[in-house]
Amino acid sequence: MKQNAHFNPKSSSWVISLVVMIAISAAVVFGSEAIYGSANKKFTEPVEVGFTVSSTKEIDIASSNAADYHVTAAEEAYDASGALVAYVIKCTTVGYNAESPIELAVTISADGTLVCGIDVLSQKETEYLGEKIATDAFKGQFTGRYLPVIITGDTAKGSPIDAVSKATISSKAVVDGVNKAQAFVLENYVKTGA
Repeated sequence: MKQNAHFNPKSSSWVISLVVMIAISAAVVFGSEAIYGSANKKFTEPVEVGFTVSSTKEIDIASSNAADYHVTAAEEAYDASGALVAYVIKCTTVGYNAESPIELAVTISADGTLVCGIDVLSQKETEYLGEKIATDAFKGQFTGRYLPVIITGDTAKGSPIDAVSKATISSKAVVDGVNKAQAFVLENYVKTGA
């Protein structure tokens, strides 16, 4: 007569199998987090901007694709020795108040990888909420961050920026403007090796 397989609580093989599965699962979880952490380490903390801008020179953007990136002006930035260290990109981005775009000045390193600082030149976002994008506390988060930048909690790869509480649309608009400024710099000024 054939016996059906059944669970025997006195058998230790099920306990061993369970322990092995838990150990493998833990190794996969912690291993993937370690790999993710090492791949994204450069995005976790700001770095020191190793230069000071001493002078700037306007760039003629009339024949470029500036409109595609909402760029209104561009400048080359030089240190005291006359070396090109960054680009200052003036651009617009649409936040909560779609009728009045936010105007930004974004300073990006000459190699196009680092935000050296941002300034909000003009904004008419919601009073007491969205207007906080112009505060030093919000703007300061961008300095020394590798590009691209993302809003904290976004799953994309990038340097996390904390959104202004209850002003996520305005915060995301600034992040979008900074990333578009970088894309413009990369496409028009950064020479890639061939």
